[in-house]
Amino acid sequence: MRTDASNLATSTEVAAQPRTHPAGRTEGAAEGLPVADPQQPRLRVPLRLRTVLIFLSLSVLVVPLLGVLVLRLHEDTLLRQTQDELGVVANLLSSSYRARLAEGAAAEGATVPTAPASPADAEDAASKPELDFANTAPPFPGPVRAGPPDPAAVRVGVHLAPVVEDARRASAACIRILDANGVVVASTEDDVGLSLAHVAEVREALGGVVAGALRRASAARGFEIQPLVRGASVEVNLATPVLLAGRVVGVVTTARRPSTIVDTLVNKRNLLLQGAAVFLVVAVGVAIVTARTLVLPIQRLRRGVGRVSRGETEHFERGRHYRVHELAELADSIEAMVLSLQQRTRYLREFARQVNHEFKTPIAAARGAVELLSDHLPDMTERQARHFVDNLAADVARLERLAERLLALAQADLAAASAEVVDVHAVARTLASPALRVAEGQALARMPHAALRVVLENLLENALEQGATRVDVRATRQGGKVMLRVQDDGPGIAPAHAARVFDPFYTTRADRGGTGLGLAICRALVQNAGGRIALAQSDAGAAFTIALDAAQQGSP
Repeated sequence: MRTDASNLATSTEVAAQPRTHPAGRTEGAAEGLPVADPQQPRLRVPLRLRTVLIFLSLSVLVVPLLGVLVLRLHEDTLLRQTQDELGVVANLLSSSYRARLAEGAAAEGATVPTAPASPADAEDAASKPELDFANTAPPFPGPVRAGPPDPAAVRVGVHLAPVVEDARRASAACIRILDANGVVVASTEDDVGLSLAHVAEVREALGGVVAGALRRASAARGFEIQPLVRGASVEVNLATPVLLAGRVVGVVTTARRPSTIVDTLVNKRNLLLQGAAVFLVVAVGVAIVTARTLVLPIQRLRRGVGRVSRGETEHFERGRHYRVHELAELADSIEAMVLSLQQRTRYLREFARQVNHEFKTPIAAARGAVELLSDHLPDMTERQARHFVDNLAADVARLERLAERLLALAQADLAAASAEVVDVHAVARTLASPALRVAEGQALARMPHAALRVVLENLLENALEQGATRVDVRATRQGGKVMLRVQDDGPGIAPAHAARVFDPFYTTRADRGGTGLGLAICRALVQNAGGRIALAQSDAGAAFTIALDAAQQGSP
């Protein structure tokens, strides 16, 4: 039985403990199979934190966005409504003006005055202009002086003045009646006798077409601001031609600011309060969802970590399911960290106990030798004194070897992972031992060159110290792994000792200086490279197998 066999993982207890991986899985030390924790609640399909935040943001924004969209659409509806109302007033006044003008002309036997331009057909005259908030014209230009109006149109205008005033009070619009040349004959403003023929929509109406324009108002109304309430700073101007016998005999202009959203909200305040209540319910619902999916789980995590840090419990309590993917991963990471710290703590306790035991034996022997030499040296023969001095030197040498091996084991445990690629067979050939037989070919694996050399040196040294005369090293690739087998022709390992060959400080040749840490160093180095080392079945001698990640030619 070889005496320098020891555990890669650490102690018997640690070797039996499941190894925790960063992803939250646990793995048996010997089997390498995932071990499920039946008491650990898990959510199979948790949501992403990004998804939750986007959903919550959209949920909060959807109500005001829909409100803005509805208000914008309603604002356009209010514009069309104002245009239609002005069109009705203009048509009524146009009919009255046409009828009065025709009656006066018939009574006097005069010819009805007409515009010089060619009239449009009735269909064009009845069409409505398209008005849009995106296209606004300058404010309405003031009237200018012109020639005398048509006398017949003036008489009709005087007759219709009360009707125009009544229409103004009913519609709150600015109304003007023009003759065939664009001179005002009746108006709600103080501009009778002046001309509006230079106004664009009036010119079009004199040509027989219903014209309109959305013009900027001269002053904003009250506290309303144009970027928020577009209808507050504009007014609808409509010019409707008056046709008689297919000819333009006058124009009726109407102008008014459209109703605004503020006016509508004031009139619909009850509906507005209902909308605010709906928005409040949505906001409260979003707050509840946020609390249940984010705030409360984070608080549970904080309480669980706090209990572990205060020493109130050794187990991290996950609590209920986590609906958010990132929080579930965080809980897994914390749980894995707690398990790893607990395993490290148990390992350190056991390691300290074993170190204490291993160091006490040579220290006690050395102290005894020193006491005997101190008390009885004058009475001892030279041979007896030399015997105690040799024992003392052997104990000191054993302590020195133990210290060196412990330092090597600590360095192996703390070694950083590396992506270095080595040829396993090439590293084995660098040992240059007459007993070593290395297979031909190339076997590329991911492991630091120095670490692999230390592992092979320890295995070769153990075999030779047990009396082996030949050690075979062969590596083969199996899928994504390189399987390395180290086989010797020595006496092998007895079944009674096979289960403990990887225990730290376990050795059967302590009398020959064995420390029981050689295989612990090997296993730590292999594990740091992401591999596994195990004692394999063998018909003759001892055999160890090492599984390493395979690499391709030219890999970094």
